[in-house]
Amino acid sequence: MKPLNNVQKVTHLMTMNPGGPLAQAFVIEAVRRYAVETVAAGKPEENPRAIICPTAWHDTGRAIVSQLDHW
Repeated sequence: MKPLNNVQKVTHLMTMNPGGPLAQAFVIEAVRRYAVETVAAGKPEENPRAIICPTAWHDTGRAIVSQLDHW
């Protein structure tokens, strides 16, 4: 079996779960909570050795919070 990409994994969690539609709310709430936590921690210091740019991670969290708040 070919490994699933991240979009496929999230789609699977939201659609093929015994919790049914409740799984969708759970996944969205988990994403929202993590994004809020990331933004609340403030902008991290830059680390040139980091695999993922800390500022980009923070800014992505802020964009996700903004979009979820909008919806």
